[in-house]
Amino acid sequence: MTSQKNTFRKRNWQMGFLGFLGCMGFRYFYTWDPTDLSWFAFFAYFAYFWLGRIHVDVPDERYYADVKEAKAFTLNVLLGEVALLFILGILWEGLREWMVVAVAICFASAVLAYAIRLYYLEEK
Repeated sequence: MTSQKNTFRKRNWQMGFLGFLGCMGFRYFYTWDPTDLSWFAFFAYFAYFWLGRIHVDVPDERYYADVKEAKAFTLNVLLGEVALLFILGILWEGLREWMVVAVAICFASAVLAYAIRLYYLEEK
């Protein structure tokens, strides 16, 4: 059973390399196709680098409290980002063309904020 957990952690850690697919979003500047901007959402996979380093064999009350606090932190980050996008979308018409990349970056930053905050709380 222990080797299965270690294998899962190793595979979990290696999923972080899928984050480099987010660099495909830079193809937009060559093709000018707005759908290429959605590749930026793959940057969220970098969260696996932090989540793979957390060593929790048996989740206890402290772990569940840390997960709850990390989720609350992520919600605050998302509310700020969505409010900023809403205000900028109204005031700045040029942002509407770039809304795909803005939403992709908001998604990636939310997942990364959760992973980094959970890692920070577990390591302190």
